[in-house]
Amino acid sequence: MGLAASQARLLTITARMHDVEYQAQNIMNQKIELATQEDAAYSEYCAALDAKKIQVGFTNGISTQYVDATFKSVCAYDETGNRRGQYALTDAQSGMMVVEDEVYDNYQDYSNDRYSFAWAMLGFIEGGDYSDFSWSDKWGNNVGINAGEGDEGADGHSLLLMTDAEEVVYQRHSSDNVLSAAYEGYQQSLTGGDLQKQKEAIEYFRETLYANPSWKAEIYDVMRLDKSEDKESSILNKSYISGFSEEFDESLKDKFEYYLALFDGIQQAGGCISISEYSDGSTDNQWFNNVINSGRAILNIYNPTGMKKGWCETSVSASIGENYLREAKDETDLKKAEAKYEHELNQIKKKDAKFDQDLQKLETERTALKTEMDSIKKVKDDNIERTFGIFS
Repeated sequence: MGLAASQARLLTITARMHDVEYQAQNIMNQKIELATQEDAAYSEYCAALDAKKIQVGFTNGISTQYVDATFKSVCAYDETGNRRGQYALTDAQSGMMVVEDEVYDNYQDYSNDRYSFAWAMLGFIEGGDYSDFSWSDKWGNNVGINAGEGDEGADGHSLLLMTDAEEVVYQRHSSDNVLSAAYEGYQQSLTGGDLQKQKEAIEYFRETLYANPSWKAEIYDVMRLDKSEDKESSILNKSYISGFSEEFDESLKDKFEYYLALFDGIQQAGGCISISEYSDGSTDNQWFNNVINSGRAILNIYNPTGMKKGWCETSVSASIGENYLREAKDETDLKKAEAKYEHELNQIKKKDAKFDQDLQKLETERTALKTEMDSIKKVKDDNIERTFGIFS
């Protein structure tokens, strides 16, 4: 091979060697990127291992079962009666209570009377579940949602005055000294023009009347009578609204108590926000966890008895004997994260193996080029030595 041909071949081999080394370096950079991806996938998997979800306790009378906490499972009335506590969310910024849309609507109508609000939530309103008669019935009201014809001082749908149903039950038990004194105080308040005193007096009378479970049952009994007849006939004939049994429904008593407590919580919070305005459309477990863990909402619990009676702030980390909430591993998300990690790891390994194969091919080619380059250099050196040896 001539000197010119040898030099040309060397230049070609050198260029190819540089190209091979560049490709090898590029593959090594991609392998490093794969290692970074693997670390990220592992970190995400570890985060899933540590992830917790909030659950709320329900009892069957023997043991406590926990279900994922959603707005409905925690902050709505529990029809089964098995939830271990009454809870509510308050907005951390405004302090207002976050409630169901129906609760919000009824509170707007009955915001200054807890009893009107509670009965309205049970459906004792025009068009409600337990009120299939018109406002112009012979009694002048449904269950006291309207103060009644001829009563002065009525303020729209607020019960600043006694309802017919309450009057009926009071007359049955007017011989009770405490109840009678509360009634007289209420009657005296009506003689003046001080609406605040009237409100306080009727509230005290109601607290006294409703504090007795049997009297409350009687009130409910009168409330659910079909008032299409006159008062006396309805009471005498026990003409109930269609769909009611003739016995007092204990579950509605519990529901009534629930909404009385909820009303007090809303008042304490300074008002309420409807859940449809507060959420982004979802109120599932993920949403519930996010609003609690981010500090956007504060969890509250109602204590029905004892020194702590009333609403107070609580947390998932509080004693289980106080709130029956807990954090648990999210097994569903963990399985998804595990499957995702395994899939990503498998893809990374496949890419890494392919890169190793490409590197091996490039190394084989680089070795061959190096061998050929060394051979050409030797031939070139021998030609030079032989050619210039003639002139020595």
